[in-house]
Amino acid sequence: MPKRPTNMTLSDTESGDEDVGQANNNMDCDPTFAGVISSNEPHLLTQGDLNDIVRVLNLSKKQAELLGFRLKGWNLLRQGTKVCFYRGHHEEFKDFFSQEYDVVFCNYVCFVMEVLGHEFNPDQWRLFMIRQK
Repeated sequence: MPKRPTNMTLSDTESGDEDVGQANNNMDCDPTFAGVISSNEPHLLTQGDLNDIVRVLNLSKKQAELLGFRLKGWNLLRQGTKVCFYRGHHEEFKDFFSQEYDVVFCNYVCFVMEVLGHEFNPDQWRLFMIRQK
């Protein structure tokens, strides 16, 4: 375990602002120092950068997808960075539905209700139709 230095003092003639200025000058002159911003070129985000931003901001999938599309539209993402999130919520229900022409209908209402955790009582449910465009 390192020990705290006991003989460090700051004399009255030294100034903290001068120390900061000197440190900045040393960084400018140091050829091995790689600053945060090394040029005026934009920093294009990678897949990892985008994932980190989404996680830190605690964005929902929809918000993350919107952010990704906006960044892509502004040309701020590296080539090959993916912004689509595939949703598969429909997969467990697709076998219960059929489509004829532009009409989609449920063949197995009782099974859908079971998967959703509801008891199917035909007297309590009404028929509804959705026309797919």
